[in-house]
Amino acid sequence: MLESIRSIGNYVIENEGLNEEGALVQDAKLKNVKKVICIVFEQRDDNVIYDDVHLEDYDVAKSRKYLYRTFQHGRYDVTPTTRIMSPDKVKQRTFQWFEKYSKEYSNDLIQSLNREIHNKGDEIFNSVSKKYNSLDKKRNLILTIKIRREGKEEYLGDFDVFKDVFKKEALKKFYFKHDVESKGIGVCCLCKKKDEVLGFAFPFSFHTFDKKGFAPDFLREDAWKRLPICMDCAISLAAGKEFLDNYLLKRFYVFSFYVIPNFVFEIQADIIDDIKDFDKRKYSESLLGIEDDILDLIKERKDVLKLIFMFIKPKQKDFFDIVQYVEDVPPSWIKKLYDTLKEIERLPLFKEEYLKKMFGEKWAGDSKELFKGDATIGGIVRTFFPSSKYTGIYDKYFMDIIGDILAQRPIDKDLLVKAFMREIRNRHLKERIWDEKVYSLKSLMLLLFLERLGLVR
Repeated sequence: MLESIRSIGNYVIENEGLNEEGALVQDAKLKNVKKVICIVFEQRDDNVIYDDVHLEDYDVAKSRKYLYRTFQHGRYDVTPTTRIMSPDKVKQRTFQWFEKYSKEYSNDLIQSLNREIHNKGDEIFNSVSKKYNSLDKKRNLILTIKIRREGKEEYLGDFDVFKDVFKKEALKKFYFKHDVESKGIGVCCLCKKKDEVLGFAFPFSFHTFDKKGFAPDFLREDAWKRLPICMDCAISLAAGKEFLDNYLLKRFYVFSFYVIPNFVFEIQADIIDDIKDFDKRKYSESLLGIEDDILDLIKERKDVLKLIFMFIKPKQKDFFDIVQYVEDVPPSWIKKLYDTLKEIERLPLFKEEYLKKMFGEKWAGDSKELFKGDATIGGIVRTFFPSSKYTGIYDKYFMDIIGDILAQRPIDKDLLVKAFMREIRNRHLKERIWDEKVYSLKSLMLLLFLERLGLVR
């Protein structure tokens, strides 16, 4: 998996001409942002003077100029570009940022900004509050700082000092955490070169040494010995994960999942372009869930790549648990899943003429209209293994079955039939006749689908 992510990161860095800070920007965290509140300063000689606050639309083309990246501590972000939860909160975060970095950097720009923000803080953030309150929708907003030089407004990413702060703090994350520095001389587990290797460069938050018992010999500073990654590979992993977060992370009921392409030989540029093409993804058909558009694009590809599926359950911040992991899934198998589902949907049992007999002459449409948002494999399986706040056992069965389908592993027929009968019986006892019929049809569709694939044990 790591090698696949690094390869994608290398490709993105090379083809988009990214420098270090560009590779480390977390623009995926901003993809739902609609509006930007900008605090504008005018540069005069060696000082900056507060000018005004204005609103602008978020522009994805400028995402790397915002220099957005989060800190794990959450008190503020790596630069003064920050998410807006409330005007008071963003004021506090901005003050804290400048209080820290004005002490660490003697740079004239940071010092001047710090003075102006502290001297005119009430005026500035009263204006921020007015802009915030003028918006109908107060979600998906960020605040940033712009500086007007010679009549041109420039962003944080246009100034060397902010790029230096950003790069220093972003790279520091790879070797400094939990108040411990972890790096040493070793062989990188990815590129196999002997170099300085880092202990905290793993790109996902489920691999952590927040407790000493997880670290080699109970020493966090020796974390680099467990998974040694050099700085170049760490940057590539960060860029690769950013690509995954932007295009290949999908919602799946109470879960999410990554689809990670593992190219057999070299990365195919046309496949990457298709993945990034919004219009192609927009009109793709779903297989597992309503947001898995990428699978329809990949299914027609020859097996020049294998897919890795990592299903996760998000927790606080960027942490998550892995609930299912399947690798080496060829596009040909994804295509077979699509084709088999369509074959089943074309059977007379699931077409309008027969459904009129079950649901009345006024019924119009086939099984897709009947099942609505659940007309996917994930939706049908979820019907019989629903989520429960009291027990996670059905969640486990649900994810096990999805994993088995992707991995071509047979599924216990008795387990399925018991689940079918449990949910159908519940609807019958509550006299929910319509639902009872729908659940009966779903059970038949799922069983026929799995039998045609040879996945029923």
